[in-house]
Amino acid sequence: MLKGLVISITSLFLSISTFAGTKSICGANDDRVLSFDSKIGRLSVEGKHKGCTVTMISDTCGVTAGHCEPVLERAEFNTPESINNEPQPSDLKDVYYIERSSIVSQNEGPGKDWAVLKFKRNKITGKYPGQVQGYYNVSFKKITKNMRISITGYGKDDGDLRRNFAQQYHQGKITGLGDATYGASVMKHTVDTMGGNSGSTILDLNTQEIIGIHSHGGCSSSYGYNIGTIISKHAAAMKAIKKCLASE
Repeated sequence: MLKGLVISITSLFLSISTFAGTKSICGANDDRVLSFDSKIGRLSVEGKHKGCTVTMISDTCGVTAGHCEPVLERAEFNTPESINNEPQPSDLKDVYYIERSSIVSQNEGPGKDWAVLKFKRNKITGKYPGQVQGYYNVSFKKITKNMRISITGYGKDDGDLRRNFAQQYHQGKITGLGDATYGASVMKHTVDTMGGNSGSTILDLNTQEIIGIHSHGGCSSSYGYNIGTIISKHAAAMKAIKKCLASE
């Protein structure tokens, strides 16, 4: 299993911390809208209803961000709207626990932040999440700048009591591929995201296939970009995904 490594270069550490902690709405307005995509779940630990985002890529396999490891315990699908800013639980038939021994992950900053995992059967239905909720296909093809993309996830939202850590959706485009600091597997984009969106998959709007995994924020009202990992440019991520899919 790949593990996150301690980054000793001070400037790189500061840059990564900036991306991870910055409000990441791109532009003056938060343009996310409520969504109800059953293929995308909210990761959390027992007793909590917020954390990160996971997307199903087969009956049993899901993908998220590597830095989400602290909440890789369970996922809730078909989540209701929040009440008075508090995220609400899903029905127990839509809650699935993760097989911890299946997790393969990397948490080394922008462009190197991903995780692949497998889910157990639901305790009530006896079925795997992808069998019930559906899943997206993953693309390993080359991607290009200015491609139109979308991100769906469970981000923080202080502006609407119904939306805080509820599922939301937004579209944008890829503004950059690769980076001298973070390497070839970095994707820069302009989709609105907030804390809790970590692990959200980046979809090609044209094909509706997964091309990346969102992990870091860096937008402001007038400049900047958010960051994800390009799957087709990351050999270890591709290997882990293909291995999980082959185990179905």
